[in-house]
Amino acid sequence: MQTPGASTDKTGLSSPLLKEQISLLYRDSTTYYQLGMGCALVCCTLLWSDQSNPLLLIWSIFYGLLTFGGIQLNQRFMRRDATSSDLPYWKKLFTLGGLLTGSCWGILITFLTPSESLFHQSAVAICMTGLALYASAIFSALLITWLAFVLPAFVPFILIEFQTDTPLISPYILCIFLAFLLYSAWRNHLFLKDSLSAKVRNDQLLEEMAEEQTRTEELNHQLAREVSIRTKAEKQLQQAHHHLEQQVEARTRDLSISNQQLQDAIEQQKQASEALDRNRQRYSKAIEASDLGLWEWDLDSDHIYHSHFEQLFGYSEHEVPHFMGHLKPLVHKEDYPVLRRALVDNLKGTTDQFRVQFRIRHKSGQWRWLEDTGRVMERQSDTGHARLMMGTRRDITDQVRTDEKLSLAWQAFESSSEAIFILDEDFIITTVNQAFSQITGYAAAELKGLSMTHCPLWQEDTELTTRICHQLSELGSWEGELVEQRKNGDRFPEWLKIDRVPARQGGHSHYVGMFSDLTQRKKAEEKLSYMANYDDLTGVANRNLFKDRLHVAISHARLNRTKVALLLLDIDRFKAINNTLGHDVGDQLLQELANRLTSHIQDVDTIARLGADEFALILDDYNSLHDVNQLAQQVADLVHTPFMIDEHELIVSSSIGISLFPKHTRGLNILVNQADLARNKVKQQGGSGFEFYSEELQTGSVERLKLENDLRKALQRDELCVYYQPKTCLKENRIYEAEALVRWNHPESGLISPGSFIPIAEETGLIAAIGEQVFIKSCQQIRCWLDKGMQIKVSVNLSAQQLVQSELISFIQQTMNEHDVPPELIELELTESSLIEDPERTVAVLEQIRTLGITLAIDDFGTGYSSLSYLQRFPLDILKVDRSFLKHINSPDPQQATLTKAIIALGHNLNMKIVAEGVETRAQLEFLKRQRCDYAQGFYISPPVPAQTFYELVENYNNQPAPLT
Repeated sequence: MQTPGASTDKTGLSSPLLKEQISLLYRDSTTYYQLGMGCALVCCTLLWSDQSNPLLLIWSIFYGLLTFGGIQLNQRFMRRDATSSDLPYWKKLFTLGGLLTGSCWGILITFLTPSESLFHQSAVAICMTGLALYASAIFSALLITWLAFVLPAFVPFILIEFQTDTPLISPYILCIFLAFLLYSAWRNHLFLKDSLSAKVRNDQLLEEMAEEQTRTEELNHQLAREVSIRTKAEKQLQQAHHHLEQQVEARTRDLSISNQQLQDAIEQQKQASEALDRNRQRYSKAIEASDLGLWEWDLDSDHIYHSHFEQLFGYSEHEVPHFMGHLKPLVHKEDYPVLRRALVDNLKGTTDQFRVQFRIRHKSGQWRWLEDTGRVMERQSDTGHARLMMGTRRDITDQVRTDEKLSLAWQAFESSSEAIFILDEDFIITTVNQAFSQITGYAAAELKGLSMTHCPLWQEDTELTTRICHQLSELGSWEGELVEQRKNGDRFPEWLKIDRVPARQGGHSHYVGMFSDLTQRKKAEEKLSYMANYDDLTGVANRNLFKDRLHVAISHARLNRTKVALLLLDIDRFKAINNTLGHDVGDQLLQELANRLTSHIQDVDTIARLGADEFALILDDYNSLHDVNQLAQQVADLVHTPFMIDEHELIVSSSIGISLFPKHTRGLNILVNQADLARNKVKQQGGSGFEFYSEELQTGSVERLKLENDLRKALQRDELCVYYQPKTCLKENRIYEAEALVRWNHPESGLISPGSFIPIAEETGLIAAIGEQVFIKSCQQIRCWLDKGMQIKVSVNLSAQQLVQSELISFIQQTMNEHDVPPELIELELTESSLIEDPERTVAVLEQIRTLGITLAIDDFGTGYSSLSYLQRFPLDILKVDRSFLKHINSPDPQQATLTKAIIALGHNLNMKIVAEGVETRAQLEFLKRQRCDYAQGFYISPPVPAQTFYELVENYNNQPAPLT
């Protein structure tokens, strides 16, 4: 039961009761520790006489230290402050002591006492029982402390006895004994708890009675003092009443006098108040006119008064009741530290006043610039802390923006790349920018205060400067291009512009002038003009200047009835030089050629490069055709003269076309086209020469254009067909292979041979489409012959344009797969010209074709200057000997057949098959057999024939029992 007013700790016991219980434990514990030490000494003596166990010595020393510690703990508890609230701490310490002593006794009887000696076990058990009974009498005040001692002491011994087969002491008797001890301790605990609770309640009642008695005595003393004071007060009140009556009479007399004086003072106060109101109104109007806001900050109450609050911030005062608290979110984050530092410095007295400009977010969301000016008006006398601050606040947004514009204008003025200067109304220089000084070399200090007419920059032509000033006075502006002189003497062109600046009050106040240095611009214009009219690589005129010069030459010829000759030339096989030796060598060749033409040919009006390797020469006012012939021959000789470029000796030729004005035409463009037709005629004839334009060329050109258009339609209308020319195996005298040759079945002209349209197809880029159609038709025919039981290998020509197509390999694969054609029945023929277009790329493409199982052949072998090198460089399987090597093999001169024999032998040594084309006589065929040539092809065997005719030819030929005769 808890006494009234007692506080309860965390254990659930009332504090007074817990205090009594713990005090009882510590008061009687000294005897317990002394008794325990005595029992320990007795037990150790008995046990030591039986066996000298070192652990027994250690146990006795530890128990002695434990006893000493318990006695010291008891003494410290007795000396502690009685009012301290650390009872749970002392409770835990005592419980720990009981636990340790109990554990020591449990260790002694369990582990250190001989289990076979009833005497020793009985002696130790008797000591432990005595201690347990004594502990139940004093420790049961707090049952947990008694259990902390008893359980560790007896439970281990009982458990071991249960495990022993022949225990000396029955464990059941020990359990009954332990239960008796527990019950006895519990009864003692209840008894002591009730007794201590009654004692606590009695002590509390005694304390309350003593306190009540003390309060009663104090009230009696206070009442006596109040009675005495009241008696004295009544006497003093009577005396004061009498004195008051005397004062009332005197005051009545003074009141009449004071009343008059008060009326006079009220009148004066009224007049002063009216004057103050007038001053306040004037002051308010002045503040209102100046857009100033007043503020007053009472730091004691943290109240702030604002005027024009809503005008400055956009908020009403009730929307922002605590302005200083809401100030930080409204002020710009960059300005808040500055504002806070200025305000804090003034509050601390570091500064006499503060003035700060900052940005604040208006209710509309805009940032407004404000300027606050104020200071501390009142401080606390003892601490010096600020109590009152006053100041003004104004919106300076427009002023800041004006300042920013002025600053930006000044920065633009100083950083402008154009020179700028300012004159006053009398044309006196007031300032110049940095660009002015950089361009002219004159510093601002050297020019400031000088008139424009005396400025060294414009002093060279004072008359012009005077006219400029006069025009400025009359019209207000002047501009024009001048050539002036820098301070270092260099002259430079400038474009000067001066304008008058009107004053706000009317009239004008200043002139602003600016100019730019046109030196670089002039140079750039000259460079652009050069680039627009001259070739960057060779330095001669380009196409644009060529057209202008030709136009001028023709116009001059028309006026003066003179003649003009136009020569167009290009280098033969120039593309091959670029591809084999590189573009750098090609460029150097063009440069050397341009140098030769310009240095050796003096009579021409213009030498121009029109593009790539194409050049043009304009001969103005020539006398006769002999002059033109002589010039053309001179040009051809210059081109044919060897060039030494990067250790390469290049011997080239040119194709030159010539047209004449007014003999051939009277138009510029037509003149150029005619010269181009003449040049193409030379190229068709093999190059290395010159040709004059004629009407026949124009006619042939028209026919050529019509043929080109018809050829495009033929590809769309599928007018192309394939003929097949057999290749005879000379060893077996059988036909196993054929060459696919394209023919054009023209709807009007009939069958057209490839010599008439293949060159046009190569020039116009149609050759690739023709090659694809021939390959597709050949695959279709191979499949058709296979279905009939005839296996023929067909060779198809592959053009240079097809070789550069990225989809060539996929096209070949797809076509063979569509028609189910074995790759060993396909052979692709390439010419020398197609191999040298891009050798490295060609090698890579041919390797891919060979991986498909297709054989490769080189056609027209021996007609090029580098054919022998290609036999090793390119992956070729078949060598076709050109027909030109078979024409003179029957000549009496034995050297005529030597080259043919060498070619056949060379091909065999390189493990290549040899095919001779153009076989037209029996003698040629016999010669090839003697040289062990592999295949022969030509009109002597069969011309190209349609597929059906070829099928019948092969059937008849292969079924002949005897060789061809």
